[in-house]
Amino acid sequence: MKSVQRTESAVSPVIGVMLMIVVTIIIAAIVSAFAGGMGTDQKKSPNAQFSISVDTSGGTVTFQQTSGDVLALNEILVQLECNGQAITLSNADTPTGFTGNYLNEIGGSSDGYITASDRFTLAADTNSDSQFSYNPTGAAAAFTIPYNAHVSYMILDKNSGKAIQTGEFLLR
Repeated sequence: MKSVQRTESAVSPVIGVMLMIVVTIIIAAIVSAFAGGMGTDQKKSPNAQFSISVDTSGGTVTFQQTSGDVLALNEILVQLECNGQAITLSNADTPTGFTGNYLNEIGGSSDGYITASDRFTLAADTNSDSQFSYNPTGAAAAFTIPYNAHVSYMILDKNSGKAIQTGEFLLR
């Protein structure tokens, strides 16, 4: 009888190890990409810093940009919080105490963009000798800040919803 030789073709152990290494590297790259934020669609907020001053006789809070990115005034929200209450205002809101916008660029080129050293104001609907009041059309109630109150503020980017700057000031 003839002896029959069987030959089996298989992947060499060296090639098998190489294939396992390649697959491991591909999986590690995918995990790393998602863990590093490459797979997310998050919008970045602009970066800017402001100094603040309050004019009680004019009923305004002035924000002067000291450094940072160019900001479109119509893409900014200003949130105020005082005594457990909060309000968020933008140029999309309609004031009831005056004709115009809550946020107004002053000085500079008045082009609707805030750059380093430009200023914008947040105007109160009414200003008495004891308080600022904000009452946009459609609001359930007026938001009032009494003089000598601590106010927390947040300047927000409308597109990303993220804070550009937060801080506090004393209304006096």
